[in-house]
Amino acid sequence: MKYPSILDRQYEQYRPLVEEVAKRVKSTLVNFCDHKGYAFTSRIKTIESLAEKIETGRFKKWSDLDDLFACTVIIPRLSQEEEVIDFCRHTFNVTKTLKRGQAKKAPDIFRFDSTRLSAKLRTIDPSLDTSLNIFNIGFEIQIKSAFEHAWAVSTHDLVYKSSEIDWRKLRLAAQIKSTVEQLDTLILAFEEVSSVIKESDYPELKKKIKIAKLTQGLFENKIPEELHPKDLSRFCDNLYRILVSAGKDENIEESLKCIKSVVNKTSAKQFPRSISLLQYFFAILVEHQIITLPLPNYACHITEELITLYPFFDNQKPISFDYET
Repeated sequence: MKYPSILDRQYEQYRPLVEEVAKRVKSTLVNFCDHKGYAFTSRIKTIESLAEKIETGRFKKWSDLDDLFACTVIIPRLSQEEEVIDFCRHTFNVTKTLKRGQAKKAPDIFRFDSTRLSAKLRTIDPSLDTSLNIFNIGFEIQIKSAFEHAWAVSTHDLVYKSSEIDWRKLRLAAQIKSTVEQLDTLILAFEEVSSVIKESDYPELKKKIKIAKLTQGLFENKIPEELHPKDLSRFCDNLYRILVSAGKDENIEESLKCIKSVVNKTSAKQFPRSISLLQYFFAILVEHQIITLPLPNYACHITEELITLYPFFDNQKPISFDYET
């Protein structure tokens, strides 16, 4: 692509500054995203893309170009968007905010509508805002849902980088975008929508629900909160897997009754705090001979802490998860 020499000179003059801005913004937002579990992408605009943007005629001067560097924070749910906006406003000098749905849009139109923030690096020296330096280089932060990001990266090159203009491809991209918008809406209203779905009488799930109710009840009355598993659903899956391997899944009431009885008889000071909740329940079932070791197709997590509390596990090391290999 041909572009004017003045653009080439301007681009080369600004590029080192843009690269430094990109470095600082990426460092800040990547740390934030890692902490929150969000994904992150970024890019410095190429000179070819910049030339095409200027030729749209939508920009009057160089300072109007606020996305020489642009990045995207990708969130699992749109309900997390405000948290990202607040962080950016406290971290950068946000000059403009265009939220999704803010632009007027016909109800039958589906196109790019992500939230965008125009910003600059924050400085405590106002004089730096008038000179050529990293503090007056504008950049853009987009906030997209995971579904939106998938739509963008999947369709952009197929439609907008194509060598031909095809109504059918544009139409298909819009239809996919409408599905994306519907998915995001369903996630936002997940609790409300799930309540109207007719429930199926699935035996395995009903047993896991019993495990969950027992566990939640014991935490309300007996078990210290520090033993609470990170993911109760995964905990129930893991305990159920033990019962299945032990052949106790057809009638889990005996196992749950044993666990409840032992826990209720245990004083607050006696609760083991050096092992996980699953190890504790597992030890109860083995100690009271509800299940017998070894278990087929199950590698027990037998640790030194578990053996210290329950010495009968000492001779079960061959069936334990091996940290050495």
